[in-house]
Amino acid sequence: MNQQQTRLFVGRSNMKILHLSDPHLFADDSSTLLGVNTNESLQAVLDDIRRRNITPDLFVVTGDISQDYTPESYQKFVDYLAPFNKPVLSLAGNHDERPKLKQYLSKSPFTTAEQMVTEHWQLLMLNSHVPGKVYGHLSEEELSWLESCLVDNRDLPTMVFTHHHPIPVGSHWLDQIGIENGQQLVNLLSQHSQVKMCAFGHVHQSTDRHHKHINYCSVPSTCVQFKKHSADFSASQEKPGYNLYDCTGDGQIIVNSFRVDNYLPSVNMAISGY
Repeated sequence: MNQQQTRLFVGRSNMKILHLSDPHLFADDSSTLLGVNTNESLQAVLDDIRRRNITPDLFVVTGDISQDYTPESYQKFVDYLAPFNKPVLSLAGNHDERPKLKQYLSKSPFTTAEQMVTEHWQLLMLNSHVPGKVYGHLSEEELSWLESCLVDNRDLPTMVFTHHHPIPVGSHWLDQIGIENGQQLVNLLSQHSQVKMCAFGHVHQSTDRHHKHINYCSVPSTCVQFKKHSADFSASQEKPGYNLYDCTGDGQIIVNSFRVDNYLPSVNMAISGY
């Protein structure tokens, strides 16, 4: 495993993290996912961030950046985020090709670093990507690395990010395609009191669940949403969104989830999968 550590915000006590996930971009500007033009919806999300005058210190993007695996889709993502001139930490989702993601999202201010440490926080980016599969898995090497980071920085409040969900979200079909060994992750994190949050994408909906001392939190997709508590695949008419995490110097996280009020997604509810 390539262990990278990036130090940011020296001398700062607080930081704001803007969490995006699952944009599912295409090379073709007119392409849609379940009826939603994903390029337009991501741009609507970014415009909403500007409209609200939100000034994050960094972006975290938890995967499914591309839907068609093209170099152009990754370059578009770079072009959309670059004007913010903020660090962008990215993970691969099941729809991504990791080599392409690393190729296009590794040049500053973009990074695929697995670890970021500040004076007051540690961020850890876990790779749950399984090539050719929809579900996720964390290798023993990945879990061992995670534990070493937690032991080495036991005094730093820590946030963990993954693409796939390690805990059930209450939708039967989605809970079949989370991290297949997610309980291992939950058990490991539970042993380390400095872990404050595990945040993820993949489920295209906002969820918030506490287990022991940890908040397990998902973020809305920047494109189409999935209906909550559904037994089978079902899209939702909910609007795209994003999360903002206000991390304080004393280890607290204030979570705000936003929706793009002035954007109406044209979801094709007749489609039974994607």
